[in-house]
Parts: sequence; structure tokens; C-alpha cells
Amino acid sequence: MSITTASFDAAFWPDEIVGTVALATITGAPFARNLTPLPVSKGTVAFPRANPSGFSWIGEGEALPTVSLNDDADVVAVAKLAGVFDLSNESLADPDYPVGDLLSAAVRDSMSHQLDVGLLFGAGAPEPEGVLDAAPEAVGGDDFRADIIGAWGELVDAGANPEAIVAFASASVVAWELARTTVDGVPIHADGAAAMVGPGIRLQPVPALSAGETLVCDTSRTFLVIRNEFEVAFSEHEKFRNDSTTCRIKARFAVACPNPGKALRKITAAS
Repeated sequence: MSITTASFDAAFWPDEIVGTVALATITGAPFARNLTPLPVSKGTVAFPRANPSGFSWIGEGEALPTVSLNDDADVVAVAKLAGVFDLSNESLADPDYPVGDLLSAAVRDSMSHQLDVGLLFGAGAPEPEGVLDAAPEAVGGDDFRADIIGAWGELVDAGANPEAIVAFASASVVAWELARTTVDGVPIHADGAAAMVGPGIRLQPVPALSAGETLVCDTSRTFLVIRNEFEVAFSEHEKFRNDSTTCRIKARFAVACPNPGKALRKITAAS
């Protein structure tokens, strides 16, 4: 391939740096990292849905009932999450400077939070379609712990995997729940124990959520859609006179929950 001035317009970080930054983006997003990952190679993905009905008990020799699949498809489009920031050329040239750690910290502080915000509250293009609005509201009262357990029961009755259900709430709400005591002052949750309630329902703090926004979710039925093109690139042209390099990070994500009635419940009253 011939080399021109355009050949130096952008350069890509080594694969190990890209992988480190991609991992930091997702692990820094508490909601996203708990979902079932689904890498894709195109801009949309279709989730077939079927809700068969018509099975019944019959006597010998009777005609078999016709079963309706009630099938449909949920088509989800990924959305672009990107940003640019400057790095000094001295830091990039220093072999002892942990550039990968710097980039990882940068994406955790900003990109990861925006990832969770989009997956939960996104209103459609250019954002993802968030799942919180799609979640049916759980039947509950004024006791947060009881409401989570009740939502768990609703989901399991609907067909959710009881071992994959996680309650996502703001850190302040989780802290309030963990600090609760009995009338005798005995902590309901033992110090040092995992943040769980009821039948092993894990409490996961999510900074993107606020009080009054708790999502109880079957994470095995809720997918983090990731397009296979996470990019970390840099250019010296824009900031040449400042002796700096501009770094661009770009990725495409979506969240998919083909059957929200079987996988999601939101709690607003007591959280």
C-alpha cells in the first residue's frame, strides 16, 4: 500500500491496549457488567420471541390441539458511545508511564457511567433504547426489602431464572437497606456479608440510578449487545502546536430484553 500524508492522520493502539480499555468501560459500568454479553458484527440484532399456547391434556384417540407459537421478533439497534481527550506527548513517550491504566481510569470515570445511563434511560437514537421504561412495575408497598422479594416472586412465577435475578439500585438506597436493624437494634444484614436479601437476591449499587428507581432483573434474559469494533485511536494533528495527542475512543452498545414481563420489574414506591 502506498504511503501518503493521510497515512499518519490516525494510528491505532495495540490490541492489548484496546482490550484493556474495552474491559474497563464495561467493568466500570455496574449495570452493564452484570448482563449477559452478546457480541455482534452488525448494527442490529433480532431476538426471536415465541409464546406458545394451546397445549392441553387429551384422551386417547382424540384430535391433537393446534399450538399457536405467537411468535414475533425484537429488533435492537446498537448506538455509538464515543469521546475524545488530550494526552501529553511526554506521557506517551515515557516507557514507564502506564498509558493503559490512564485510559482505563478515564473511561471508568466518564464513559462507563454514560453506558449505564444509556442502557437504563436511553430514549432511542442517538441513544440506546433503555430498559427501565419497559419494566413492568412490581406490586409492592412501603417496605423495600419486601418489595424486592415480591418482585423476585413475580419474575420466578413468570419463568425467570431465580439464580440470575439481581436488584439494581442507587448506592444510597443499598446502603440504607444494609444499615437497617430490628426493633432491638440487631442488624438485619450481617456486617461483612454479601449484599443480598431474601432467597439470595444480590443487591448491586448503580450510580446511574436514583432513589425511587430500583430494577429487579433476570440477567440471563437481559443482554448487553456489543458490536465487535471497539476502537481506540489517536492523532497528533489537531493538538500539534500544544505538543499533545488527541485520543478517540468509540464503541457501539445496546441493551436487549426480548421478554420484559419475564425478566424485569421496577420498584418505585419504597426505594
